[in-house]
Amino acid sequence: MLSRNEICAAVDSYVTLLAAHKTDALMELFHQGAVQHEPVGVRTNRGFDEIRAFFAESEDTPFTVSLLTPVTVVGNFAAMQMRVQREGLEDFASTDLFEFDDNCKILSITAVPDVKALIS
Repeated sequence: MLSRNEICAAVDSYVTLLAAHKTDALMELFHQGAVQHEPVGVRTNRGFDEIRAFFAESEDTPFTVSLLTPVTVVGNFAAMQMRVQREGLEDFASTDLFEFDDNCKILSITAVPDVKALIS
């Protein structure tokens, strides 16, 4: 079983690498067979190649993210909220739920970005 510290460190790395648009390094956090629902109900990416393509699409988009709430952990699951800052938009929140395998690789991620959850 993973420790809370391991999972929190992985989520922190995810946020840092996403904010820096470091797709290759970000993909090192994922299991080969991971599933990404981002945004949930709109787009599902299955497997390393589809998830990598999703992140690569946004490499040139002027946005950044930062952790907004503490990471909450139960077993191999974690949840947190990020502040999303994008040029031309007001800041908003995205709530992300992660599932990790026993090697601390992301098995699934479900993102719930809400542009109406404005952050002042």
